Amino acid sequence: MTSKQVAYFAIVIGVVLITRSILVHPYVAYLKGWDIYNNLPLHMCGLAAIISGVIMFYRKQWLYELLYYWGIPGAFHSLLTPEFTKGTEGLLFIEYYIAHGGIIFSALFCTLILGLKPAKGSWWKIFLWSQLLLPVIGGFNWLIDANYMYLCEPPIVDNPFIIGDFPEHLIGFEIAGLLHFALVYLPFGLKYRYASKTPRPVTI
Repeated sequence: MTSKQVAYFAIVIGVVLITRSILVHPYVAYLKGWDIYNNLPLHMCGLAAIISGVIMFYRKQWLYELLYYWGIPGAFHSLLTPEFTKGTEGLLFIEYYIAHGGIIFSALFCTLILGLKPAKGSWWKIFLWSQLLLPVIGGFNWLIDANYMYLCEPPIVDNPFIIGDFPEHLIGFEIAGLLHFALVYLPFGLKYRYASKTPRPVTI
């Protein structure tokens, strides 16, 4: 691919993913009625899905790292053990897989084609910054009696990282998040460590 082809392809990806993020709301409203309790993009994958399109136009390192660490593990588990919070009526079943597949595709496209990569030690920094979402989303859940990010109740899926009910399941979420962030960072961490140990050539 030439640089111009890559740029055009990135625009197409961005338009498709952003359009999906917008049009799914009137589509849900048309099918069965939209409500604030289930249809806001306030799950981790919902936020990552928005970033997956925006980053094709606004390539910032912090956005990329949020997409990389939130998106790849979250979308992987969502594809492996899906929970259709919007339902499966009409095209919503297909939309679910486009949204989550698009997250992973966008993250890999940014990494393998656009040349972005997680900064050294970014896995634990993003993990710590992500904690700021918990009181914000948790407070919103409390105000409207919702369950975004599954902070109030665990998702009804067969996943080994979901341990017990509220609040025990949050411990499993935190452990899983930390492990998954470290895992997706591992290839880059090994590369950084190898580079730091490689002796530089001596010039005379």
